[in-house]
Amino acid sequence: MQPVGDGGGSEHALIRVIRQLTEDGWECHVAVPAPVRLADEYAAAGAILHIVPMARLTTSGGRGRWLAYAARWPVSVLRLTLLARRVDVEVMHSNSLHSWYGWAAAGLVRRPHVWHAREIVFQSPAALRVERWLAQHFADVVVAVSGAVAAQLEPGNVTVITDEADARFGPERAGRFRAGAGIADGTPLVGSVARVDTWKGFDVLLDAFVAMREIRPDLELVVAGGPVAGKEDYAARLQRRAESLPGVHWLGPRRDVGDLMADLDVFVQVSTEPEPFGLVVVEALASGVPVVAGAAAGPLEILGAEAVHALAPAGRLVEPGDTQALTEAVLALLPEVPSSASGRRARRPLREPQANRFARVAARVAADGRKGRYRGRSPEERKSR
Repeated sequence: MQPVGDGGGSEHALIRVIRQLTEDGWECHVAVPAPVRLADEYAAAGAILHIVPMARLTTSGGRGRWLAYAARWPVSVLRLTLLARRVDVEVMHSNSLHSWYGWAAAGLVRRPHVWHAREIVFQSPAALRVERWLAQHFADVVVAVSGAVAAQLEPGNVTVITDEADARFGPERAGRFRAGAGIADGTPLVGSVARVDTWKGFDVLLDAFVAMREIRPDLELVVAGGPVAGKEDYAARLQRRAESLPGVHWLGPRRDVGDLMADLDVFVQVSTEPEPFGLVVVEALASGVPVVAGAAAGPLEILGAEAVHALAPAGRLVEPGDTQALTEAVLALLPEVPSSASGRRARRPLREPQANRFARVAARVAADGRKGRYRGRSPEERKSR
């Protein structure tokens, strides 16, 4: 169950999971709420898509949105249940902590439920309490994308499996993006990739870039990513400001993020709230690009505490929202001499890929489901296993 189809990090991570599962012999059916931008990527990974109207919980929209969600919830659960029976699933998988359909549908078809927790829930303490309780009692396994995400939940049925960069990311791709974007090969280039949301820190990045240009007038910035649903006006205001600043390229959604990453000199992710993990940080490191990110949660786990206090080869962690610290960290990481496409292609990845254990978790849960284990067991009994 994938409750949104906006091409964000959770979808890209899901597609990588599907690719791994299909390589291991699984047949993967994906319920999406509407036609999705990444349909070709799903198909290439081996997924079979089904349209099932769903909504992802959000604090945007007020009480009316919550009432509409509650009214439509039973219908969506029923449709998911019928789909699961028709394709004879062995494991149900919810690809967001904010997707509250899978646990109910899995119970109705009496199949194991794997719940992927990809969020740090800071917007609503009440929602977090509900999600913690549901995950504890109605998930056979909760897969958290980082230790910070796992820390929100009851530990009895939680395992941490990080997301990793795929083959689209590597230093060898350097040279393609700049040539197509009209950016000179030797121009110092900073970039950021994320869906445009109020907590992603793009306003801080633009403030810092103005300060950077005062010291490095030749510096340029690229920003890629489309707006989160409901934040279109905010994204439009940011875009207007970005387009008024010299040296800023506001690109919108891109399909060539691997090429873009490989052509950067520094990647920046400075969200003003803790990042659950930071897949784009991993992708930048896999491309050989040093990173400046917020010193909290996922990026802190990726880069390590030493990046807070010293300029590590892989990058620097700064206090979220600190414009001056961001400016200083980016300038310190820029190469002393202009980079070139050949030089960028010769860079070494700055992170070794970690083994993705999701397929093994799915296989174990499916095997236990065939034996009648888990279903109906208490959280304490699950923990004892």
